[in-house]
Amino acid sequence: LGDPGCGAVLIFCGNVRDKNRDQAVTKIEYQAYETMALAELNQVARSLIDRGAHRAIAIHRLGMLEVGETSVLLGISLPHRKDGFQLLEEGMEQIKKMVPIWKHEHYRDANPVWIDGS
Repeated sequence: LGDPGCGAVLIFCGNVRDKNRDQAVTKIEYQAYETMALAELNQVARSLIDRGAHRAIAIHRLGMLEVGETSVLLGISLPHRKDGFQLLEEGMEQIKKMVPIWKHEHYRDANPVWIDGS
């Protein structure tokens, strides 16, 4: 993400929470149509560059993740921070809408449930 013309590097990390839908979460398994997911993550990064970021990266982990582990990372570099926060938010919304990733959420006191990635 480093760029000599950029004074701002913004990074968002999304972590597995310990609670969702009023249930205690123990872990989440992420599955994807990997070829399409990688293409869509690359498209998100390219769209952020098209909208003003000098560099961008979008990563989503797959497999079983424990509470507290990072599942998604989105980073951008820009000359100034001012517009970057909105751009980062828009990029995360793109990931949630476009990238074919599914969550199998495991709970302490209930059966696991498949839920959409949003």
